Amino acid sequence: MSLLAGKAYDPATAVSKATTAALAMTAIDTTNLRVAFTAPANGTALVRLQGTLHGATTYPQILLGVVSGATVLGRVAPAGLVNGVAAATTFLTVEAQFLVTGLTPGSAQTWDAAYGVETAVASTGLKYGGPNNTTANDAFGAFLFEVWDVA
Repeated sequence: MSLLAGKAYDPATAVSKATTAALAMTAIDTTNLRVAFTAPANGTALVRLQGTLHGATTYPQILLGVVSGATVLGRVAPAGLVNGVAAATTFLTVEAQFLVTGLTPGSAQTWDAAYGVETAVASTGLKYGGPNNTTANDAFGAFLFEVWDVA
């Protein structure tokens, strides 16, 4: 497998994408979480996305995926790993992997990392970035977006 495109976006100021209301698949950040690549010869790509949910003692049900313009190319409910005891300050790492098939080999592709909210939870967000300091709970790490050739 070879990496076709990848981003690890970790801005110095924390970003929170709302998970407090239902939301159809929406690009997360069309500047910093957008990748461009050439579709592999087999017409199939593996997508990997990873981020953090945070803000309440329960977590919203979200989807992670990719969009090209208004077209949803793939989406899945991510697996979650609670990083400690569930509390409003606890991080839930979410990771999604899925295949996008039917790509025209050699075609130019531009994809955006995306998310959707199926079951909302008050006071929560899909978060990434944040300062490198000693203040608790204001940094969430990079949002990862990778596209792999599966050949």
